[in-house]
Amino acid sequence: MQKAQIHLQMQLQKKLQKEERMMIKSIKKAFVLGMTSLILFAGLPATTAHAADSEPIHTVTSVSGKESNPVVTYELKFDKTRVTDGRIAVLYDPEVLTLAQGKGNVNFSERDFNKDYKEGDQTGVSFAFVHDEGKYVKGSLLTLTFYVKPGIESQSTTFKTEVFQISDGDKDVLTNVVLDDTVEVGRPKLVAPANVQATQGLIGVDVSWDEVPGADGYTVYRAESENGTYKVLGSTSGNSYNNLWVNKNRTYYFQVKAYQKQGKEKVYSEPSAPVSIKVKGLLEKLGG
Repeated sequence: MQKAQIHLQMQLQKKLQKEERMMIKSIKKAFVLGMTSLILFAGLPATTAHAADSEPIHTVTSVSGKESNPVVTYELKFDKTRVTDGRIAVLYDPEVLTLAQGKGNVNFSERDFNKDYKEGDQTGVSFAFVHDEGKYVKGSLLTLTFYVKPGIESQSTTFKTEVFQISDGDKDVLTNVVLDDTVEVGRPKLVAPANVQATQGLIGVDVSWDEVPGADGYTVYRAESENGTYKVLGSTSGNSYNNLWVNKNRTYYFQVKAYQKQGKEKVYSEPSAPVSIKVKGLLEKLGG
């Protein structure tokens, strides 16, 4: 009887210990995953470092695609490391970049991705994960892709990666570290086309101008008075345009704008100074 009671007590103790471990895991899981929507870093000491100085994690940023439609890619990578849980946030400038896609690249027991993370007046994404047991991770943990907003002039923009904590059970792998990565985005600001000239040819009026650095094309406008309404005649990728349909003895005013293609949109320069020409009849033209 006594042996049976001892055996029963041992079984109960094992069951309680197992339930306690499960409860601790559940509490930790709820804590880690619940943190992705909260402000975690306020008041915590942090070390700002370059990715190469923050082993076992590294960040990589790159710009690809056409100049008119660039894509910025951010990656958070791991050296081979054993982990059980982690909490990370990546802050960026929403005035410059638009988040296109974000994903975690490693399967964990539980993970949470919050694309609407806020920290004070800063915007970003947060990523939290929990694994039931220790797991070795190597390579890409998190990938984010961004579009550059239309009209952004050439500038540097910074990603701030906040590693709140990465753990292997009770052991801290990395805690309270900030990594800064800077990438160049945008295009040179367009200037108004210069040296715009309007000359009468045998057919219509030829409008020409100097090329504008960084321009993808030009739009030509016409009005019938200097301060009148300028209407679009057409667009061209070159630096000249023929206005075929004109009437003799009438004065026309022309302006030109340069533009850049940015995604599906066009970003325009200021208009050039207007130039005018009075159209002559053909005999007048031939007679000088």
